[in-house]
Amino acid sequence: MQVKYIMRTDFVKDEENHQYTVYGITALDNFGNMLKTFEDIFFDKNKAEEFVKLCNEEKLELIHLQDV
Repeated sequence: MQVKYIMRTDFVKDEENHQYTVYGITALDNFGNMLKTFEDIFFDKNKAEEFVKLCNEEKLELIHLQDV
């Protein structure tokens, strides 16, 4: 099964109620169904985009997503 990875964007608040934008990754199957998602991994959008790009280019198997 081929997996497509996309970046996700979420908003979190700290204990002082300041809101921050955070980025994660979502794995989709060929039909666009969500297989797995991880939120709040990156604060830097560029790093998140690079990570998603690398996962797609290297055809990362879903079983290894949590490890990387």
